[in-house]
Amino acid sequence: MSGTILGLACPGFEQWYLAWVGLAPFFLLIAIDQASWKRMLTAFVYGLAYNLTYLHWYLGLAPLDWLGFPGIQGNLLASCAWLIASTHQALAFGFFALAAGKIPMSGSFTFKKAGDQWQLPALVCLPLLWILIVNRICNAQDLMGVPWTQLEYTQYKQTFLLQAASIFGGIGVCALMVMVNVTLASLFATFKNKADFKPLRAQSKEAAYYHCLGAALIVAAFGAIGIWQTDIGRVEATTPVAVIQGGINIDMQKSQRTYSLSDLTKIYDGLLAGCKDELCIMTEGALPTYLKNEESTKAWLSNEAKSRNLEIVVGAMDKDGAGHPYNAAYGITSSGTFLSQVYHKRYLVPFGEYTPLLVEYFPEWIKRWTNTPAGGGFASGKEAVNFPFNVGKIAPLICFECISPEQTARSCREGGQLLVNVSDLAWFHKSDCGLQMVAFSVLRAIENRRYLVFAANTGPSAVIDTSGRISKYCPQGGDPVMKGRVGFNPHTSFFSLWYR
Repeated sequence: MSGTILGLACPGFEQWYLAWVGLAPFFLLIAIDQASWKRMLTAFVYGLAYNLTYLHWYLGLAPLDWLGFPGIQGNLLASCAWLIASTHQALAFGFFALAAGKIPMSGSFTFKKAGDQWQLPALVCLPLLWILIVNRICNAQDLMGVPWTQLEYTQYKQTFLLQAASIFGGIGVCALMVMVNVTLASLFATFKNKADFKPLRAQSKEAAYYHCLGAALIVAAFGAIGIWQTDIGRVEATTPVAVIQGGINIDMQKSQRTYSLSDLTKIYDGLLAGCKDELCIMTEGALPTYLKNEESTKAWLSNEAKSRNLEIVVGAMDKDGAGHPYNAAYGITSSGTFLSQVYHKRYLVPFGEYTPLLVEYFPEWIKRWTNTPAGGGFASGKEAVNFPFNVGKIAPLICFECISPEQTARSCREGGQLLVNVSDLAWFHKSDCGLQMVAFSVLRAIENRRYLVFAANTGPSAVIDTSGRISKYCPQGGDPVMKGRVGFNPHTSFFSLWYR
């Protein structure tokens, strides 16, 4: 029950305050002296409830008629994906509890000696252990990790609490939130004074009060640093931007009613009619083809850019010399010239964009989930690419890459002055998936002190400024063209410099 309550803090349910208190029961549960497997199972169940609540948008995958699973079959498969993703994330909670149970701890900020054994301060140790295991190790990209349900994203509307992320990152915000929850758990354990909660108990009730005061001072210091950081990297929004959403739903993309390139260009012709002298963003897979091979489509894009004085970012596909397919983004200047470098997506989605090796041993119906436009999955890009437009350098990101602070920071270190994320969320129909990705983008904007344009085919789309404020927002099913203004920041934030 407490895991489910914590899940209500997620973007979509918007009960953000629960994230500051809702993890305390978890620490009390795993502090109880019990066998390692019981502690791990308790943590797993808690984590499963939390992630099932947070990842409720997976149910939006249905209907799956376009994939050949009509009616109840589609709903069952969407439920299966929901359960698998939640289970994967819940395992991180279990491994955290297993590791925490092996560390001698006390509910304090300082080291303490009990007999012949030194005890580590839980209020410091547990937040660091959480970052190491839940955030980093268990969600490593090589382990098919998708760090979607991190605590810091629940605070995306409380931007005054997030400004220090330009130094400490979202992981710093997460560590702070975990510390507050551990402090509350320690206070409860101290006043309850039960032997079960020994690893969290302070030396006395007075000490527990001091620990709360210490935690409050750390939160205040974090906020003060954030206030100081707010104006650092702030730039004026002088460049007009237009996001062309398209609104091509999943049935149009994948079923027998699939739109041809000529159908798509006719749709985009109408949407581009009101665009002039702007930076124009066309979403992931806006042109689902190997664009380098489509001379007529390239000529159309060049003419649109030149005649309307547009600088265009567009999602399509690409192949390298060895024939490897990539989910890609192209840049076209206002002179109608295609930029030489094409961006290849680096953070691929398991099943959606590539088939993990393990799946080769699964039944054929599972393999069919890898159903990318390339046919059998994409290759992963290796390099950060910036588009050197006349207005400034744009760092493109594609879809789920907004969950990767590493990839985003690297793009900014390489010279990106504006972040642009192009996404296709039609797969998830009407769900909170896009809203949660906008929440992630808020953290990426603050961490790197960059304007960020989030552009989704069916919405939502947003313009986010350097302090994480959403200055323009277009929901799912909103206007097919969203307009706003952005700025370009040439300076690198401290977070961008150190985070790898």
